[in-house]
Amino acid sequence: MKMIELARGNRSTRRFRQSARLSRERLLQFIETARLAPCGANLQLVRFTPVWEEELCERIFPHLNWAGYLKDWDGPGQGQRPAAYIIIQLPDEDRRHLPVDAGISAAYITLSARESGLGSCMIMSFDMQGLSAIISSPEGYSPFLVIALGVPAEEVVLERAGSGIEYYRDGSGVHHVPKRDLEDLVTR
Repeated sequence: MKMIELARGNRSTRRFRQSARLSRERLLQFIETARLAPCGANLQLVRFTPVWEEELCERIFPHLNWAGYLKDWDGPGQGQRPAAYIIIQLPDEDRRHLPVDAGISAAYITLSARESGLGSCMIMSFDMQGLSAIISSPEGYSPFLVIALGVPAEEVVLERAGSGIEYYRDGSGVHHVPKRDLEDLVTR
């Protein structure tokens, strides 16, 4: 699959086939692509915590906040929750350029997941204290971003952004994501 096709298909998935479990080995394949990604000064300070066990996924789920633009939706229901997570952790000290490294790593992970037919959702809105109580972090590290993963159970379509960029669901449950035109983003 060409990169542009991966990019078009790499949308935030918020409803999954929860019963289609993912293995640790599969998650490690995605993390391997992030390990090979470029990073600032080649410091390689980003850490990854794969979570695939059903019980642990259930404990993590209540600490995540889903789809801020969908005000009447509390997140995926039972049976539609992620099958796995990869939690990106950063050092607590000196985070100046590390969020960029985390973003690059997350892009590599989500693109490789998409290439294998999976959906993903990057989540930065979560209960830090609650999540940290469940997972183990290396000394001096804390969660920065959660990537939810699984087999998609929803249709997500791109459309041209008109007057707004807020994503929405139509009456059939199709998730629409407005994107600005290329000409609106390029400065010269």
